[in-house]
Amino acid sequence: MDIKKPVWLYVLVVVLVVVPCSVFLFQNGGKSDGREMEAIAEQNKKLAEQDRKLAEQDNRFAGQDERLAELERMAKKLDEIQAALNTRKVEIKDYDMALIQEMIEKQVKLDVRSGAGPNIGVVSVQKIFQDCKRSVKYREEAIAERDRVNAELGKLKAEIDAGKEGLRTLKVGSSDYMALMKEILTKQANLQLQQTFYEQQRAVKEQKMVEELYKDTLRETREVAEQKGLDLVFERSEPELPAPTANELTMTISTHKLVYSGELLDITDEVMTRLDSGQ
Repeated sequence: MDIKKPVWLYVLVVVLVVVPCSVFLFQNGGKSDGREMEAIAEQNKKLAEQDRKLAEQDNRFAGQDERLAELERMAKKLDEIQAALNTRKVEIKDYDMALIQEMIEKQVKLDVRSGAGPNIGVVSVQKIFQDCKRSVKYREEAIAERDRVNAELGKLKAEIDAGKEGLRTLKVGSSDYMALMKEILTKQANLQLQQTFYEQQRAVKEQKMVEELYKDTLRETREVAEQKGLDLVFERSEPELPAPTANELTMTISTHKLVYSGELLDITDEVMTRLDSGQ
């Protein structure tokens, strides 16, 4: 016997199953759309930043093209002046005209360089460490301290040498001999300890002075660079050649990065003046 189930029962099953699934899909779909919108917004932001940088680059290139065009006009005008002078038979040497033209070209190239890229300067930290007043004063004080220590240690060494000579006049193994031997050994140990102490003390003082001077040099370099509108400042110290050893030569080659600075602005003297004045 075929018993038919009521239609309303099937409808109820569909409502209980389909509606929750639809709500779940709708909520997750909404979250997914939100994430996609955030990703698109972030991508648009990056593209806008790239467009801004490209526009700035185009402006720099446009400025460079204008200056190059100005150079061509100046060179053409110079040729016209030279032709006119030759027509009037004015005695001007070719060397003079070439020198004038070279000066104009150099000036225009400098203008182009300043408009096409960052303003760059150089500073010699090596020269500052060598010539600034603080370094000179430190070297003078270090020499005076070294002489004082050498005199003190020299006196102790002389006492040791005198004690060794005194041992020769005493009987080996006697009480006087053993007492003097003990005194000599004590002074020798003291001499070695003082030598080690003074060497370490000198190294610590020198390291502290160099660190403070370098830190101040960086600060003053930044101040001078900001005043002059420089974007970059490179270290420009000449390598010390010939090098004492092969290892030091290798170190010099690996650390000497700026091999040519051309007509870049050198701010070494200004930085050193600020250091010496204590500004």
